[in-house]
Amino acid sequence: MTTNSESSTKVEFANTSKAQEAGHTIAITKNGIPYSHCHNNKICDNELGELGRIGNPSIPLPIRIVHANNTNTKNTDDNNDVRIAHAYTGGFPSSGHSAVLDTYGNLWLSGCDRWQQLGMGSSNGGSSGYTWKGGRLWQDQFQKNEHVVDLLRRLDPMLGNTNGRDGKSLLVAQSSSSSSSVELGAVDSSRRWIRDVALGGDHTVLLSSNKKDVIVFGKGGEKQLGLSSKPWVSSPAKSKVLSSASGNISAVCAFRNCSMTLDADGHVMSKAGKCSLELKGMKKALDLCRKRAKETGLNS
Repeated sequence: MTTNSESSTKVEFANTSKAQEAGHTIAITKNGIPYSHCHNNKICDNELGELGRIGNPSIPLPIRIVHANNTNTKNTDDNNDVRIAHAYTGGFPSSGHSAVLDTYGNLWLSGCDRWQQLGMGSSNGGSSGYTWKGGRLWQDQFQKNEHVVDLLRRLDPMLGNTNGRDGKSLLVAQSSSSSSSVELGAVDSSRRWIRDVALGGDHTVLLSSNKKDVIVFGKGGEKQLGLSSKPWVSSPAKSKVLSSASGNISAVCAFRNCSMTLDADGHVMSKAGKCSLELKGMKKALDLCRKRAKETGLNS
């Protein structure tokens, strides 16, 4: 239970993602409203937009995420037309980034984009990159990433063949094996395209719902993307090292310059980058990833 000191109302969160090194947290209420705050003000100040909102970074405040065709400008929970099912946080100190999956499976990202870890460039762009208005290297509001879903569907045309309107489905519950869930009763569409997300220091790793294809983007100079080459920066691309033809990947993990995949028992299947468990914080990061996979039903 967390108290929002500005409104003096208690907010109960169903699940929470806490960045191990970037110092920020995103938590989701039982009706799908995301909140964010800096849990470590020494390394997090929201300067690069990792909280996805404006306002006091030290206390949990709601994040407003809207579709481009929504003209409602009132920043209230009742008018927030996007409900969130899963949240993910990562990054290095003072340069965090965040991702959320909405209840229809759309991916949204915010925060530091210095290495294109938000993945807003087309998969056809390679390392050619892109620029934001004003030359900014970050986004302080969550942006919908359509390139990733487009790539996943090109890799697997049968992916996500369910009915519903883009971003307009009812809020869905997580797996019944999850220790915390949103309170709804609809069919879960949040993982129709993307099964899992992991945010490293300057890169992002996604697992397709087919449990085979792993998509990566962002900084790749330490081989953390698991590509055949070692690009300094990459737009969304399928990782040959991390993907599996057998379709038995349950979850993905990322920490600093390391990426890993896990099977249903939590065993490491593949890894890319600097992943030695002797590195400071690596064992803890892996243990936390395994715990998250179990709590959210990804080990089933």
